[in-house]
Amino acid sequence: MLTYNEILAIVYLQLIGIGFIGNCILLFLNTFSFLIIYRRLKNLIIIQLAFSNAMLLLFRGMPTITRLLRVKCLLDNFGIRIITYMQTIPRGLSLGSTCLLSAFQAITISPNNSIWAQLKMKISKFTNPCILLCWVFNLLLDVVVPIYYTGSKNSTDIKDGCNTGYRIIDMYDQNHMMFAIITCVHDYLFLFLMTCSSAYMILILDRHKKHVKHIHSNSHSIKISAETRATQAILFLVGTFILFNVFSPILILHMLYFKYTNNWVTHSSNFLSLGYPTVSPFILISIDNKMLKSLLTDRSKGYIVSHPQK
Repeated sequence: MLTYNEILAIVYLQLIGIGFIGNCILLFLNTFSFLIIYRRLKNLIIIQLAFSNAMLLLFRGMPTITRLLRVKCLLDNFGIRIITYMQTIPRGLSLGSTCLLSAFQAITISPNNSIWAQLKMKISKFTNPCILLCWVFNLLLDVVVPIYYTGSKNSTDIKDGCNTGYRIIDMYDQNHMMFAIITCVHDYLFLFLMTCSSAYMILILDRHKKHVKHIHSNSHSIKISAETRATQAILFLVGTFILFNVFSPILILHMLYFKYTNNWVTHSSNFLSLGYPTVSPFILISIDNKMLKSLLTDRSKGYIVSHPQK
């Protein structure tokens, strides 16, 4: 008969497997689309999001499984620092990529007479620097984790498996506490930006809906409908991210403050952190139902018609 930890390990493994496969498919489809079919800037953002989510599932999910299955930790302090560093970077990249994708779509669908008109014309110049800045910012922010790692001071009594991630951080250490505060402020700032861009997109969609009622041109209706579907999918993506991550910083602070944390708090935090990377690729694939067909049909069809470059 399976134990409680073994059942949890199987659930984690299924969650990680489904999410990793979904992100790999999303990564392949968008890379193929960008290189072969049509060079859309949105593909670059989705490529970064899919890569960061896949890495997050591996580096955060697999150590949890090894602890549940009581696999002996073979890593030394340096190895634990590297694994912890690789856990924090994808999380920040996933957050930044989702925020960037939301802002990109909000600017893309904004009217030409809006305050975003000038930025809309220059968006192609800003996308690549924003992606690069996202990488540089997270690499520099999270470097304090391996630098200030001092051992497993703040963890539950676990004899097997490696204590990685927030388990190694001591809340009573001033440097660790400052890092925890900066992380939470960083998370809620990006959540606020995503909420603002989502509210703006909802306003634009509402205006489009009222405007389309007075238009009878079939071609124009199809164009609006395609862009509307993409925007609705990204809104759903952002809503899913907020749903999974709005409580995550609170649980992180709880685990950091209390030396001994209940298992349900730890696993709740883990499931919340793994939920979005698992669900997001399937939401993004649903943005354009021609994505899969484009691999088997004429290259001149699909994205070029459905999603013109903005």
